[in-house]
Amino acid sequence: MVLALQLPASAGATSPPAVGDAQSVSPQLILIHGGSFLYGDPTFRSRTRAAARAAGFVPHYLRYPLGDMPAAVLAARAEAARLRARYGREAVYAYGSSAGGTLAALLAGDGLVSAAVAKAPISDLLAWEWPLSAYGPDYFERIGMTLEARRRLSPLRRRAVRPLLIVHGRRDRIVPVGMSSEYAVKFRRVHLWVVGGGHQTERNRPRLLRRAFGWLARLTAARRG
Repeated sequence: MVLALQLPASAGATSPPAVGDAQSVSPQLILIHGGSFLYGDPTFRSRTRAAARAAGFVPHYLRYPLGDMPAAVLAARAEAARLRARYGREAVYAYGSSAGGTLAALLAGDGLVSAAVAKAPISDLLAWEWPLSAYGPDYFERIGMTLEARRRLSPLRRRAVRPLLIVHGRRDRIVPVGMSSEYAVKFRRVHLWVVGGGHQTERNRPRLLRRAFGWLARLTAARRG
């Protein structure tokens, strides 16, 4: 489902109880930074924490290995499993930006979170050409990705089990918006908001982040009935 998002003008979360009472467990949100699987993002936490808490989520920031995408995928899966075991299978959600969006999309696609939001994820690692000019022709070797692994870990080429919202700037020069459009057309559980700006649009438009977390919060409310 592809939508062009028009932005209108527009409490901290408490610690959740034990899993026994599913209706009273606060939703847990895995937040995953970008950086082409090579770098961290020192401003990601400060940009996202307040908005996540305001939407009612308990934030958990994933620390994943850099320079090793397969290991990053395993780290994301392990964190989802840890939180699901502690808080319940339906209490865990994810948000990721760029490379982190790819990890969030994989979690949603495999049903390891109840829903996720991905800002400009790389959904087709076979078709993503930008890093070859930005980092060199050996980029995929630098992040431990063979051709087979790129195919296997491309969200577009897998399944889509849980709802995923993609927020993508129409002038993105790093991850083409057409990649997200193809992803959203292929799977009915994948939704796309095409917005103004480029790859880092949410940094200049913080309302996008609040609205994306609001989308997730509405899903958590629907699950609680």
